[in-house]
Amino acid sequence: MKTLFTALVLPLTVLLFGCAAGSPPQAINENSLIRVAATDKTGMFSANQEGHKIAVVRGGLHLYDFESGSSKKISSDQPVALAWSADGLVLAAVFPVADYETRLARYSAQGELLHEALLPVAFNQMDWSARGDLLVMGYVLKLFSFGADLQQILYNMTDEDVVATVLSDTTLRLSTVKKLAKIMRDVLPVAFSPAGDELVYLHLHEPPQFSPYLKLIYKNWQVANGRSLQEMPLQRVQVVWEKPAQSVAVRTADGVLKLDLWPTVEDVISQSTTNHYRFVSGLLYDGDELLADWGEGAQLQILPDGRFLMAANNVLWRGDGLRSEPQESYSERAWTLRRWRFEGLITADEYQKLLKEENQ
Repeated sequence: MKTLFTALVLPLTVLLFGCAAGSPPQAINENSLIRVAATDKTGMFSANQEGHKIAVVRGGLHLYDFESGSSKKISSDQPVALAWSADGLVLAAVFPVADYETRLARYSAQGELLHEALLPVAFNQMDWSARGDLLVMGYVLKLFSFGADLQQILYNMTDEDVVATVLSDTTLRLSTVKKLAKIMRDVLPVAFSPAGDELVYLHLHEPPQFSPYLKLIYKNWQVANGRSLQEMPLQRVQVVWEKPAQSVAVRTADGVLKLDLWPTVEDVISQSTTNHYRFVSGLLYDGDELLADWGEGAQLQILPDGRFLMAANNVLWRGDGLRSEPQESYSERAWTLRRWRFEGLITADEYQKLLKEENQ
């Protein structure tokens, strides 16, 4: 693997973006953070796995190439989400078009538009699976005189086809719609598993004569039905998968609740890929140790070799000093075993045993 920020590339970077004004943010080791580029106030960016290509939002969408030190504006529109495919060859970008209409564009690593599609939903979440599936979750709200119909839809995108799956369909009272109009995305979070073949999401319920509530659903999208994990009051929620994908952390105003997805006697998936780093509200932790405080709103991406990119206060920085952590790779056998486990064809313990044999 080529090194991203070499002594040859750095001068080009400085010429292209200029010198940093003021002192760099807090580093995590003896090496100071180095300025990469300016961003907009959201700090949105996304780098491919090797870090050679970085998409940055600033008055549109820009693509930076650290191999050559060049940059290219690939869209004048402002995206709300960015994600690179696992092989680093395709960048997906989500652009809002209108109420319940979203444009999904795919670009090559050279910034050429490959494909785009209009989805009739408000955007919620996007991710690439380790296999190469581009997954987009959104919702649509249709108003009627008696109330409203809320649907959550999962799209699996390919160059040739768009497969849409309705994950929830709920009738809501107009008073509930009015209450949630501005925070709907915050009460309907979606989180995809590290491999991308499973997800957890919040399903909004409003039974007749009862108050609305949320139900956390766990699903393998290759299987028809999901599994309910937890019911909770109507509120803003954040959901994060914990490695090695055996549990999720649910964050609300009341604190953090950890939910195990599968009861097992022992954790025999003893891969050294367990991620101990946590990044919450600009705070980077290694286990319980606070490594850096970059402020509320900071954005972070950790690269597999231990380098990282961090955006704060309209500037993108790069640093190093973290442990290298292999990324989730696609295994057809592992995908099949997880689907069998979800369908009940094998037990959770049998899954662990078979996967351990697969990894030996």
